[in-house]
Amino acid sequence: MDKEFKEALKGLPNLVAELLNTAPAKVMQTAREVRLRAGRRACIVYLNKIYFFDREMGIGEIQECFRSLCGYSIHSHVEEIKQGFITIRGGHRAGLSGTAVYENDRLINIRTISSINLRIARQIDGVADNLINRLNGNLGKLLIVGSPGSGKTTLIKDIVKNLSDKQVSLIDSRGEIAACFNGIPQNDVGNADVFDCWNRYDGIMTAIRTMNPEFIVCDELGDSSDINAIEACVGSGVKLIATAHGGNIDELCKRKIIKKILSTKAFDRVVLLKGKETPCEIAEVYKVGDLLARIRGNHFNNMPYFDWTNLFNNFDKKSKTNR
Repeated sequence: MDKEFKEALKGLPNLVAELLNTAPAKVMQTAREVRLRAGRRACIVYLNKIYFFDREMGIGEIQECFRSLCGYSIHSHVEEIKQGFITIRGGHRAGLSGTAVYENDRLINIRTISSINLRIARQIDGVADNLINRLNGNLGKLLIVGSPGSGKTTLIKDIVKNLSDKQVSLIDSRGEIAACFNGIPQNDVGNADVFDCWNRYDGIMTAIRTMNPEFIVCDELGDSSDINAIEACVGSGVKLIATAHGGNIDELCKRKIIKKILSTKAFDRVVLLKGKETPCEIAEVYKVGDLLARIRGNHFNNMPYFDWTNLFNNFDKKSKTNR
């Protein structure tokens, strides 16, 4: 059986794990996601295909899977659950959907979990080689952009490993990159100092103050709180490598927070990945200066059209009438 697939199933109840273990070897070896939904058949997503099992999952089984993934200590995962996921040993992540619980317009919990998406985390040695060669080994000030499932996290794992001879602080907010268990990274992240499950702002600011890093690496930029931390990196001379969501470059350039992030001068280049059909493959590498010029151009082009001809014609008519 595939090592990563077997490891991911350890977080599930025996009965469900035994069902999933009946999948063909090819499916297990290339599995990307295990989908468990109440009242529907369990399935595995692999190679952009879906393998369905014959048995439907009951709501009770889904609830038991949820409790098992939490290690039967739901309260210790509350902050993760509020964000819609649980990270388990090995860096595998279980996405959750169910009934939202709000208090004063703020999401405080998710109850009656009805769907679980267990994403299989894989470390692929050498997956960053093409990017490193394309950049002539200059990995600093780099933003990697892609849609969900495009391989951003897989790629950044290998980048961190390739920086073993540098002082690197890894802000692993979701525990997916290093996949620490009892403080020890389960993935090979070289000699990086791992800030496991810290939020990005606190992790970045603490790393700058205490670890004297040459590089700071983090995942999933996109919050307004990231801006101050990014500016601190620029001010301290630390090189930042990060990822962000974006299906294409036009979509990225329309996001206000990304515009602000690019304007901080923390990044020199943006790497756009092709998508989930070809994980980790590069679609294009852009210079940030070119993107900022493009954003400014789009802003000008999107301004409402004003018909100056009509204005002058109307003015001329009024002038003749007045005369």
